[in-house]
Amino acid sequence: MKNTILFILLFILTGSVSAQQQIYKAQFSDKNASLKLWDSPQDFLSEESLSRRTKNNIPIDFNDLPVAPDYIKVLNQFDVDIVLISKWFNSAFFTIENLDILDEIIDLPFVSSIDIVKTNAQERRKTSKFGIVENSIIGIAKDYEYGNSWLQNAMINADSLHDLGYTGEGIKIAVLDGGFMGADTINVFSHLYEQNRVLGTKDFIDGGSVYAHSGHGTAVLSQMGALDQGNLIGTAPDAEYYLLRTEDVYAEYLMEEYYWAAAAEYADSAGVHIINSSLGYSLFDDPAQNHSYEDMDGQTTPITIAASLAASKGILVVTSAGNEGDDDWHYITAPADAVDVITVGAVKTDSSYASFSSVGPTFDGRIKPDIVALGQGNLVSTPTGGMTFGSGTSFASPLIAGLSACIMQADPGKNTIEIRSALKQSGRSSGNPSYMLGYGIADGVGAVSILLDIDIFNSTDHNLRVYPNPAFPGNTISIIADDAITNFKAYNLSGSEITLSDLYISSDGKEASFSANSQRGIIVLIIGTNSSLSAYKVIIN
Repeated sequence: MKNTILFILLFILTGSVSAQQQIYKAQFSDKNASLKLWDSPQDFLSEESLSRRTKNNIPIDFNDLPVAPDYIKVLNQFDVDIVLISKWFNSAFFTIENLDILDEIIDLPFVSSIDIVKTNAQERRKTSKFGIVENSIIGIAKDYEYGNSWLQNAMINADSLHDLGYTGEGIKIAVLDGGFMGADTINVFSHLYEQNRVLGTKDFIDGGSVYAHSGHGTAVLSQMGALDQGNLIGTAPDAEYYLLRTEDVYAEYLMEEYYWAAAAEYADSAGVHIINSSLGYSLFDDPAQNHSYEDMDGQTTPITIAASLAASKGILVVTSAGNEGDDDWHYITAPADAVDVITVGAVKTDSSYASFSSVGPTFDGRIKPDIVALGQGNLVSTPTGGMTFGSGTSFASPLIAGLSACIMQADPGKNTIEIRSALKQSGRSSGNPSYMLGYGIADGVGAVSILLDIDIFNSTDHNLRVYPNPAFPGNTISIIADDAITNFKAYNLSGSEITLSDLYISSDGKEASFSANSQRGIIVLIIGTNSSLSAYKVIIN
């Protein structure tokens, strides 16, 4: 009998306790019965999903094929309760009351192995710090649009992209989390529901409502999708969202990684462009399932494998680094170790490293996190519609997911590999990456500039001085040159020439100025003198 040793181990692990709460993973050996679908991918992938593959030059592969229906039909004959099916892992997950039947299931010709992925250890509410709430405030309104959310946007130049009209419109984001309590009723998200921008919801744990169990997902969503003028503005308020529950906030077990994988498969099939995952796994309620630092190698844990598969389908996967920086573990958690995801760490309001933010390197020596954003003192929404300041890489990650949606909107022709590269290249520490800050604080404007191939640089010979920069509406921006200015033009980030208000050039050509009244966002000044040609990026907030 094949896998006899495995079955004995499973039996020892289960002991005499009820198996009702335990979940088993049946690994299938092939997808032979589904091979006939290979030439008709429209039967198992959406039009949007196929379009994304075409854009990223990604072929249909074995992982895309569904699990063989006949295998599921046979498995159902053994009086099991199937809780999840994963095509990427070619597996079915089930509970069973009569453990003796496991012997027969293992002996099926198409079942290669069975593993326990959730034990019936006493469930408890988790204490892991995946979002630390600080002091609360209710309904504070300022006389400027972003209110207390200005810094978390401005630090990564999301507000500047908004000024240019890039707000995530047309981009689909799947949010994988533990629950979205109140998200469907509170004012901060009313625009999403009124404009049908919540495209779908699904609870992968028990099939219930995603608007229950936890407000963590609500706070995470507010970093991207919020639109409450004067209070809280997310980085992608005009994006479209799928709200998917994969995290069981009452316990921690390996099965949650497979719930995540199933949600990623769902997102892939729905044509999602970006996944945000403010979740991380290392230690479990059952120590036998614990990951080790050695597992953080980008290819070992189930959730990391799933994240890489999602990325291979052309999805931009953005994930939090973890909040273990000041714990004994202190390294990133899965799936933050995946090679092809954007792993986001946290900084404080003064742009310095937040001590709780998990660090790299990965076990195989790679730089992680990739980039950082504000993760301490973020303004987030509560399930009741109030506002609170919270901390955690859980809140830094969605800021970048939303920023990425704005970048995708700015240049829809670029694929996810190019966007990941641009985010790292434009990071403010890209010339000296570290295991704490990665490539530095993200810069949405810089990433767009790289993708649009705009050569933005400042003169190094100090022949020109441009000030103030950044500027505010109403300021007069001055240019002082050592040589006479022979050429002076201005462009927006799309490459179109723009007309400046009150443009003045002195008679000797060494001074110029213009009014910032008519421009907002980022403009590029092309300034030629007798001795140089320079491009200056000017930010008008």
